[in-house]
Amino acid sequence: MKIKFSNLGSIQETELDLRPLTVIIGPNNSNKTYIAYSTYGLWQRARSSLSLRRDNKSELELKPEEHDRWSLKIDHNLLDFFIRDIEKTAKRFGEDKYFGVQQFFQDSSRKLFSTTSFEMIISQQEVEDAINQLIHKDAIPLTDEISLKLTRKEDVLFFEIQPKNEELSKNQTLHFTNRFISSVAEVLFSNIFPFPAERNAFINIYKILETKRYRILKQKQRESFINSTSEEKFGLPQPLIAIDIRYPQPVEDFLDFLSEIELQETTKINSSNKNEFQKLADEIEKQLQNKNKTNLKPTKLGGKEIKVLVKKGLEIDLYNASSSIRQLAPLLLYLRYRASKGDFLVIDEPEMNLHPESQAKLLEALSILVNLGVRILLTTHSPYIMAHLNNLVNGNHENPEILKRQSSSLYLQDERAFLPIDKVSAYEMKDNKLVSLNDPDYGIRWDTLSDVSVDIQQKFFQIYEAGQEKADETED
Repeated sequence: MKIKFSNLGSIQETELDLRPLTVIIGPNNSNKTYIAYSTYGLWQRARSSLSLRRDNKSELELKPEEHDRWSLKIDHNLLDFFIRDIEKTAKRFGEDKYFGVQQFFQDSSRKLFSTTSFEMIISQQEVEDAINQLIHKDAIPLTDEISLKLTRKEDVLFFEIQPKNEELSKNQTLHFTNRFISSVAEVLFSNIFPFPAERNAFINIYKILETKRYRILKQKQRESFINSTSEEKFGLPQPLIAIDIRYPQPVEDFLDFLSEIELQETTKINSSNKNEFQKLADEIEKQLQNKNKTNLKPTKLGGKEIKVLVKKGLEIDLYNASSSIRQLAPLLLYLRYRASKGDFLVIDEPEMNLHPESQAKLLEALSILVNLGVRILLTTHSPYIMAHLNNLVNGNHENPEILKRQSSSLYLQDERAFLPIDKVSAYEMKDNKLVSLNDPDYGIRWDTLSDVSVDIQQKFFQIYEAGQEKADETED
């Protein structure tokens, strides 16, 4: 899948090839975060907006095969339906006055993104792969009692009601088709989670912000209702409600993520029922947090709060923990309570507050997460991440025994941290464009980013030589 960005901040035009792991490095104020947040917004919109509209319902009309069974041909018409809808979604995200990119970024000037536009490019093969994944999943629920089972024979897709129900008629196929479309969208555009650069601060104060945001929102709702016409009170959109919230949507959603984690029902995690994501959380704590464990704990008043176990019998509040532990807390909570195959994480500056070795260890953990089926987009300033990324794409995937031996040189010594180069996109932000760092012969050619290190070394020699010249003059 590719995304084209036009007139986004200082970027006139550039293109991003999204792969299971996508990494963008560049200097400050180079619009990396704009790209990451825009990708997040486009992904969200595409997931929710794919729907059957009246003007194209005939394109996906199901053919009755027998009672409670219909068919749909998997051909270019079906695949192009999704491609066209995704293209329209990207276009609307750039143009929509109330629910487009300006509201998404909470741009009060109304000028910063006034000419921004997007294009999402998805192939027929990607759509067909999503349909095939859907076929191999459990039946699609229609109601609490009825589901829709999909099967495929060559290029024909069959829809069958389970359990068979004689009261259902072919007139309800529109509902089946809509449910099929939304299910394909959920595979193509899975659940997405933002981890903004501000996460270290927000995780300490999100409860305070949550209360304040709710109070502001309710007040704005009251004011809007009192000042609106009768027509506006009953059904028309009231965009002013959202305008007073001054965080970009990914930051708002991150705050919601923290709140929802605390509110959701959780089962006690013990060593016998841990999944691969929870085991990875344990490994991150072992390798990066000196075994200090981050977890949710019930409070006396019935809620939950984030605590850090520093030693047996001693738990501290998160705001008393080190900055690195606070930085990693959202990722650990995600792995323990939310992670699922197919998810998409957008992480801004994962290296924040981490020692260089810890940065490399975290990259290995994130690469393992990619191999567990989670897509990741990173923005970074770290040359350590780029240098180690090149190590991780140079594993020998054709020979498992060699790959196992190679993994002994990794920090986590886990061969799952190696990624094939075709699963990775690496970019440098240069001259307001994304410049690919992928090299088919070398891996990730990040060495062009070492200019600052070379420059600093050169300055040392200049300073040293100038000092020696002064000393010689004094002696004379």
